[in-house]
Amino acid sequence: MPADPNPTNASISHRTYFYPMPYPLPPGTPIPYSPGLPSRNTLDLPATPVEPTSSLVLTSTTKQFVDIRVVKPILKEDPELPNEGGPRARQSLANVGACRLDWAFAGTSSSTPIPDPYPHGITEHAATASRHAEHHRAWPGPITHATWTHWLDSRHPISFFSASIPKDEGTMFPLGATQTLELGQGVNPATGKMWVYEELWTDEAPRGAPTREETEPPVYSIVLRTEDEQHDVRGVVIRLGRYCQGIVMKGGYVSVERWEWVAEDGLDEEVGRWKRSVRIGDQFLPCAPTFTPAILSVGGKVRYWDYEWVCEEKVAWREGLVNEDAGIGEGQV
Repeated sequence: MPADPNPTNASISHRTYFYPMPYPLPPGTPIPYSPGLPSRNTLDLPATPVEPTSSLVLTSTTKQFVDIRVVKPILKEDPELPNEGGPRARQSLANVGACRLDWAFAGTSSSTPIPDPYPHGITEHAATASRHAEHHRAWPGPITHATWTHWLDSRHPISFFSASIPKDEGTMFPLGATQTLELGQGVNPATGKMWVYEELWTDEAPRGAPTREETEPPVYSIVLRTEDEQHDVRGVVIRLGRYCQGIVMKGGYVSVERWEWVAEDGLDEEVGRWKRSVRIGDQFLPCAPTFTPAILSVGGKVRYWDYEWVCEEKVAWREGLVNEDAGIGEGQV
């Protein structure tokens, strides 16, 4: 279930790198591992973490999220990001090179503070853990156990979704005010075997998106959702500050979009416009209505052909003040 609206829940997270490691980790492996590279590399793994995708996660004030990961250019003639749409993409390892969609999913998140699970700074057998002195490592914030519950997932057709979706969870180590290292494990989709991984996430503070009509707007968190069980359709769109992205699936077919607010050239004041940076697939996603929050209200609907999208969240805040729009929109907006 979504959490109560709170701007402190909202986040814009860019993945800085993905670092795979063997499963299970041998005893004595430093944790976290990748921040110690290249000087500390006891497993003789690659000395430099890399990021193979453009990955962005938008989390709303109610902890609903959309996570879209697009493979970076493979060929010289490839655009920086795919933005032309085209035939609907059936997500599979066979066509990931063609559509460049690595993974896209949406759902709800939760996190719980926990004690340092590696008090000695390394992995170890439980039977010998008491032989080592605890390091009592200092962190800039609490370590947490995070869980992401997927409501739709590009790797799992809607019709078989509930039975096939794996657990998505990780241990989050705060490295600074804006950076968090995630330690997780799961099945490598390319090999079908388990692996351990670390992901470095960098957060960006949500900001308002000025226009000529509104030069000092608040920050908006908006969530739209569609669901049609009879036709195996699910979709979520989230706008947070100067970003908006969405995913819609019909069975195993996937369409995604990402939009960003960009400053207009040649203007003295900071105003701008929304520009699409990613489009894969050919299904409609109602990102554009979120750019004009005045036309949306909680409970209101956006209709396009057989799709009906409901506005589930519209929260605005400025300088710590939260304003919730709880009005009910009648009919089409």
